[in-house]
Amino acid sequence: MFGFKPVVHKEYKNNFLRTVIFQLLFDKNELIKTKPKEIQELFNSKFPRFSTSKGKGIQISFNNENTNFQPIEEGYIISLKSEDGQKSIEINETTLSFTITGKAYKCFNNLNDELNNIVDFLRLCSIQHVNRLAIRKINIVEFKNNENPTDVLLLMLNPDLVCYLNAYPNKSHINHCLQALNYKDGNDFLNIKYGLIIPPQFNEEIGQLVIDIDLFKRELIGIGDIINYSSKINLEIFNIFRWLINDNTEKMLNDE
Repeated sequence: MFGFKPVVHKEYKNNFLRTVIFQLLFDKNELIKTKPKEIQELFNSKFPRFSTSKGKGIQISFNNENTNFQPIEEGYIISLKSEDGQKSIEINETTLSFTITGKAYKCFNNLNDELNNIVDFLRLCSIQHVNRLAIRKINIVEFKNNENPTDVLLLMLNPDLVCYLNAYPNKSHINHCLQALNYKDGNDFLNIKYGLIIPPQFNEEIGQLVIDIDLFKRELIGIGDIINYSSKINLEIFNIFRWLINDNTEKMLNDE
């Protein structure tokens, strides 16, 4: 899609994943709020924790003297969670988001049951196509903030991406170094963020290396093609991830 070198896809023994998000956008569908029981039954084996709610928003009105903010309820939300809470699906009238914590994610191929259930949900609600298909993977490595946290970048990332750090004086004082890129190829879009942050809530004692890859296709996709497109997007994300890291990091992912 974007010119990153294809590599052989593999399942690592370890991962740095914090969150994986699979998301579909579709035209507004009123059937969702009329079929909560059918939707619950469809997902029940993998997502037994079920609830519904109304979306919340703010309505703003103006007069000559004051601005009024009035809470309002709008839309309809179905929430489903696995027994351990590590996987969740949230559905509203235009969106389905499937979120997995890193500990629960092993390999994209292990999600076949969940993805097939999602396609069955679309059929149940007479949704013939989606307008946007996205997968986002957020990797975070936490480390103790030593004298030179930029060493972590040099240790773990593709050297071509971080060699510029050697040009900066006092590298040990750098506590935020986050790069962001955006690609567009026809109807395919890619956002990449990578680098170093020292979250203020950690009082600078803990740092984080972040690799955030968000790839999405914005076009009409028939529901019969969703799993195939998802697989292609996942493979491209793997190519990008492998390009971003170095051989030392891959070895860490394969170590027992």
